Amino acid sequence: MCMVGPMRIDPASASLPHVFWLWIVLPRALILGALAVLGSTLTMPALILYPLLAVDIVVFGWQIARFQRSADAHVVGHGGLAAVWGGQLALLVAAGLGVALWWGLALDTHAPPEEELFTDRMDREHAATYQLELSQDGTTLMFQGAITFGLTRRATALADQAPRLTQVTLHSPGGHIYEARGFAKLIRDRGLNTHAVGDCTSACTLPFVAGQNRSLAPDARLGFHQYALNFDTALPQIDLQQEQDKDRTLFETQGVHPSFLNDMFNTPKTDLWYLTEAEARAAGLITP
Repeated sequence: MCMVGPMRIDPASASLPHVFWLWIVLPRALILGALAVLGSTLTMPALILYPLLAVDIVVFGWQIARFQRSADAHVVGHGGLAAVWGGQLALLVAAGLGVALWWGLALDTHAPPEEELFTDRMDREHAATYQLELSQDGTTLMFQGAITFGLTRRATALADQAPRLTQVTLHSPGGHIYEARGFAKLIRDRGLNTHAVGDCTSACTLPFVAGQNRSLAPDARLGFHQYALNFDTALPQIDLQQEQDKDRTLFETQGVHPSFLNDMFNTPKTDLWYLTEAEARAAGLITP
């Protein structure tokens, strides 16, 4: 009696359905599924993408060869071509899907960096013209620089994070009058004190006067002049006198003396009227 070793099955002798489902469909579905997940979740660097692509090409080539060997045996043994044609069609579809997925991954890999949105770029450029931050103890919002677009939004966001906020410090040559009004409204609505730590001129005086209590550092000054437009002919609908009257009302509401209100916009737009501390206190701009 002789011993017979383990039977070795010739791949070509395996049935065509067995080869098709186990060696073609299952691994190809797993590969295509993995590619779809990768394409939707991350961008692969080229050093990883192309070696993986080469491996997939080798694997798919092996699958085609394996299928063809089994198909040849199937035709010899059974003579039917329908199953062979069906398998070849499935391979063709799998190849198309693979090309599409790999192409998508390659496009993501080589896609240029996303361009910054115009609005984001403008916010960044405007924010670069000033400094706005909270003190370490969260009681003071410190502002220095030009008053420009986005200031009120950023100041509001910082104020919302600081429940102990009581004061705003200012050092600014002024800037956008409408943004200054928004900043002033925030200060007034929250009952914050204002303290000028350097020159606070032009539009900066609006958030300053909005403070509940107002003070000047030893070297700080308040400066006033007439309103002006950077492009006089571009905005004909804006009435500068009306804009000045609107802000004069804010000063009046905040307790500034009428005698000063009559003079605050007399200085030409090309110059500045700086007040001494004594003059500012007499005008009611500084409160005890």
